[in-house]
Amino acid sequence: MKVSSFFWNVRELGNHKTVEMLISLLKLHKPLLVFLAEPMVSYTDVFEVILKSVNMHLVATSPIVNKAAKLWCLSVPNLVRNFLVNEQFIYVTCHLHDKCFSFTGVYGATTYVARRVLWRDLSSFIGP
Repeated sequence: MKVSSFFWNVRELGNHKTVEMLISLLKLHKPLLVFLAEPMVSYTDVFEVILKSVNMHLVATSPIVNKAAKLWCLSVPNLVRNFLVNEQFIYVTCHLHDKCFSFTGVYGATTYVARRVLWRDLSSFIGP
């Protein structure tokens, strides 16, 4: 079974060329799950229409800071069953063909102290 996904640091979806590239990538590769870092725009009805045109929807965003989230998680309908949002990551559990998969999209902070918190939080999912 093929489970396609990708993570892209888009560095601003306010740029028309970047939106066109995203649509092209989604149409070409037909991923089930996508994480977008640094969209630098707020999620609006415009993005909802664009995503519906490629059979995707917004699952979750990281907390909004300075009017925009730093990380978005997109998926095809009915794939993601549960998710956990943190300032530095989005963790999702997906169900496909009676199988369960977990994915984590990470947008880590640049400070040493915040990275320690990130690794501590991520480690809690896999145990000691």
